[in-house]
Amino acid sequence: MDKKQLATATLKAVLNKYIQGTATPAEIQQVEQWYASFTEEGILLDPHEKERLHQQILSGVIQHIQAPPRRRTIYWWSAAAVVLIAVTIAGLYTINRKQPPIAAAQLISTPAGERKQVTLSDGTVIHLNAATALTIPGDFGSTERRIILSGEAFFDVAPDPAHPFIIESENLHTTVLGTSFNIRAYKGQQEYDIAVISGKVKVADAQTNRSLADSLTANVQLAYDPLTREAVINHLPEGIAGAWRRNIFYFNNSTLAEIGAELQRQYNIPVIVSGAGKDKGHYKISFSREPLSEVLKVLAGLTGITYKIASDKVLIHIKK
Repeated sequence: MDKKQLATATLKAVLNKYIQGTATPAEIQQVEQWYASFTEEGILLDPHEKERLHQQILSGVIQHIQAPPRRRTIYWWSAAAVVLIAVTIAGLYTINRKQPPIAAAQLISTPAGERKQVTLSDGTVIHLNAATALTIPGDFGSTERRIILSGEAFFDVAPDPAHPFIIESENLHTTVLGTSFNIRAYKGQQEYDIAVISGKVKVADAQTNRSLADSLTANVQLAYDPLTREAVINHLPEGIAGAWRRNIFYFNNSTLAEIGAELQRQYNIPVIVSGAGKDKGHYKISFSREPLSEVLKVLAGLTGITYKIASDKVLIHIKK
């Protein structure tokens, strides 16, 4: 009798009796004939996969099989174990064939001074600002659309109510169904910002899952302090969110150290800010992207800084 003719329930019952040493001579012959026909058919497995499955199954067999009665020989134990191993390999091989491995995650990044547009498999369009990294898991879209962001990006999310779009960015989780918005979350910032252009956005603390905003709407911004873990909701003038895509710099409640860091990202040159007030003053400034010398001239007129442009760096000093 081969394995196709032996029903699963009958096989389990006969194998159990075989292992316990209570099988009749006819049942013993039945199992041994079945196993002989099984091994003749063969199962083609990759050697590495076969060895891995073999070790897993052996571990399970050793854990679950009890000591044999004395009236049976050790041969029956080893034969039964081999049969169980063969059956389990066949089952696992079938499962593995039905469940292909998840694809590797994809990392997309932009160096300082560059930007990039990315279109995801669901049709979502993402604009990456300078010095930004975006990680797309291999199972994106299977049950949810989850990505990981470090830096700043503008999102135009394709609608799909069955698959929420989730962005992990530093300490925040942003969830949407279909909308456009901007996230600014560079490491080391004193404040992380999420601003909505259209639709609705939900934001939660990534560690505690505490809701920070159930429904951010157009021209509304959430400003999150990573130290206090508190958030403030602000209303923005129309067109400000994601204005960097139109080469407009907009700083809201930013220190000169943060402004210097942004200039370094955009112009790909080290910007060193010195002076006692580099982390104290907070400025609300907007200006167009121009040559760096022009930008620094405007910044000096607005804040009173002094600066020097060298061949390999920019020095900004804040007067007391």
